[in-house]
Amino acid sequence: MAIRSLGNRTVRIWNRIWAKINQQPPFDNESQRTVVLLRCVYLVLMGYYIFFFFALGIYCRMYEQSFYISWVAIISEICTFALFWLSYRQRISTNLKLYVAAELLWLAGFVYLFGWECGAQQIMFVLLVLVYFSFYDALLQKAAFTVLLFLFRFALFAYTKQHDPFSRLPDTLSLVLQVWSSMSFFTLMGIICGFFSSNIESADKKLVLYNQRLREQASTDPLTGLWNRRTMRIYLNSNREQDPKMAFSICMGDIDLFKHVNDTYGHDCGDAVLKWLSERMKSRVEGKGQICRWGGEEFLMYFPKMNGDETQQLLMVFLLELERSPFCWREEMIPVSMTFGVEEYDFHSEMDALIKKADEKLYIGKERGRNQVVF
Repeated sequence: MAIRSLGNRTVRIWNRIWAKINQQPPFDNESQRTVVLLRCVYLVLMGYYIFFFFALGIYCRMYEQSFYISWVAIISEICTFALFWLSYRQRISTNLKLYVAAELLWLAGFVYLFGWECGAQQIMFVLLVLVYFSFYDALLQKAAFTVLLFLFRFALFAYTKQHDPFSRLPDTLSLVLQVWSSMSFFTLMGIICGFFSSNIESADKKLVLYNQRLREQASTDPLTGLWNRRTMRIYLNSNREQDPKMAFSICMGDIDLFKHVNDTYGHDCGDAVLKWLSERMKSRVEGKGQICRWGGEEFLMYFPKMNGDETQQLLMVFLLELERSPFCWREEMIPVSMTFGVEEYDFHSEMDALIKKADEKLYIGKERGRNQVVF
């Protein structure tokens, strides 16, 4: 119980911390993702500077050096905390510019004091990535910043080749600080790349889903979810072009006395009947052919590699299912039936002619009393 209570308390504390980090930027029309990223970077840097302070403090005590050289890390720690605090009160662009200036001052001071071997200059690449992904400036301005950053880095390197550091650290401490700088650098780069890659992936996913919805809206009937007439025509023409000699059959179906359903029970009931029938027909046709809403209460079915007799048999079974399970509307059972006209491909007629013949047979079925399949 004690361990569970401690775990729950830890989770609550972490949720409060993350809620604080995830707080909205203080100004409108600014990216929350960018300001959260900056706050995470500041937190990592604060840990980075604290380690430097303790490592340098231990060095000063062991080698009886003056402790003031370790205060460069504390000054940077205070500046970074101030930037973290200002992220809740300043614009992102201003905060990021202050961070770039503070980081460059830290690098110049650290290299002057301890030389090039400690690896602090690696953090410079973090500035480059942040500026490219966080600023909305023109590419030319970003390129100019890249050049200036290169010149700054080269100047620091050239300075260390001409001058000894103010305080030369032991090789072991230099190695420890270099490893810590590398770990911090990769941590920061991982955070930055993770933030922006997830942002890009999220945007790409939304775009894919949006395009998919557009395609679905363009290709399907909004009420029933079946293909619309345009999509079915494209599909039929494509199949004919791929295999002109393939046998198939076409079926035109119509709901019997659908106007009576609308007039008696209302258009909401009519829409419900359309959806109900569409689901049942789609289930019956699935794996054997394709179905679309041709218009109003008419449906067109296409059965590749099936002759007229096979199609007629399938539809007769479907009509029997409708007789055994009428449509239920507000606890009232409404009998729903359909009439179908089936036409088999004769290996020379055009598709429009076949559809017209199926439609003519449909109306023959209507005249004969409905609820039947005419082939």
